[in-house]
Amino acid sequence: MLAKAGGANQPIAAPLPVGTLARAERGLAGMDSRGRAGDNIFSECLDGVYGGASNMKMPGEVRSSSHPGGAAPGFVLHPLMILAGSEIFLRRQWLVRIREALFAKENPDLGQVRMDAALGVGAILNECRLAGMFASRKLVVVDPADAIFKSPIIPNVSEQVGTGAPGEEQAGSAGGDESQPQWNEVSLANTTGTGTSARDLILRYAESPCETSVLVLACQTWLKTTRLHKFLEKQGAILWCLPPREEDLPHWLATRCQNAYGKKLAPAAATCMVDLVGPDLARLDSELDKLALYARNMPAITPPMVEELVGFQHERQVWGLIDALAADDVPRALARHEELWRMDANIRFTLVGAIFYWLGQVLRARELLDRRLSDALIIRELHLWPAARATRTLTLARRWGLAGCRRVSGALLAVDLAAKTSVGDSKRNMERFIVELCGIPN
Repeated sequence: MLAKAGGANQPIAAPLPVGTLARAERGLAGMDSRGRAGDNIFSECLDGVYGGASNMKMPGEVRSSSHPGGAAPGFVLHPLMILAGSEIFLRRQWLVRIREALFAKENPDLGQVRMDAALGVGAILNECRLAGMFASRKLVVVDPADAIFKSPIIPNVSEQVGTGAPGEEQAGSAGGDESQPQWNEVSLANTTGTGTSARDLILRYAESPCETSVLVLACQTWLKTTRLHKFLEKQGAILWCLPPREEDLPHWLATRCQNAYGKKLAPAAATCMVDLVGPDLARLDSELDKLALYARNMPAITPPMVEELVGFQHERQVWGLIDALAADDVPRALARHEELWRMDANIRFTLVGAIFYWLGQVLRARELLDRRLSDALIIRELHLWPAARATRTLTLARRWGLAGCRRVSGALLAVDLAAKTSVGDSKRNMERFIVELCGIPN
């Protein structure tokens, strides 16, 4: 069984077999007010269903609580699971694995419920306790769930999240055990008079959860000093979704490629992909999917394949031009500009858009510098990549100031307007802009 009277959580395995629900319903009369089985009939029906571990193997991209420095070998499904971290791609991957483990061959859309954190912890926990209409299991997802834990402490009163009133006997509970809270009631009062936080209510639910529901809370930030964290960490119910460090990206790529696509990714190819694409995990995975399809009859993905399919030649040359502009290197900038025009005669609009994007980063960096944010925080906030380009962007933001950024943006706007109104030669206008930009005094 998933949650017995002592609150011990066992993993969820396969879906309910045919005929199990009919036998299980006969044991509902033996459940107490929290929905815990007090009758052997219900226990026997569910022991064979929820007794085995679901060793779903992740493709190596998530640091679990038991594997903080590397790839998690798998996970066990629990009634309450936390997806902690800011990497959206990893959170989505974990959610897919949870759905597969919970529903197996059933249609997950019939049993999944998405809720907004603004509804409050009472409504969310009540949804977990409510039996599903079309599926034997229920997956309740709150993403993002940070607002739940930031809500103020609930005053020292009792609040109903179901029907009935505090202290009243609820329909469907047997035995009349007045010492236990009612099945559809969350008691928000305590004996200290200090109120109850949402985190405490979630901890109470985790200690005695609903038998057939899994609650998933996706949080960008997660405190490790709370009782809830310590309780869930012991179970292995916290799945860390932290982006890999820059130096770990090639290893992450190789592991992901092997586990998700069954292909070996050469170290040089992994490094090349990181250099070309950057730290965007979703984009890296998309490129891996494309490469695996291309190399379907070959055991490994090689650097030439990456160069051919993930080359982004236009983008690489454009960023090469921007790097030259940031370094005030006029000869190199003009050479890169000439290469771009030889590659594509219609590059002018792509080029203007890329430079405007870069100038926007410089302007935004200047605004954050004026707010006295650290360089590391600005780089993380603006997703500046790689490190050399990030350093040059911050240097230009300090050197130009807001007035300089406005002047450069105005000059580029004039180039774009001239190209769109057939005033002068687009290539010559851009060359003039490059010379003027690199000539801005320090």
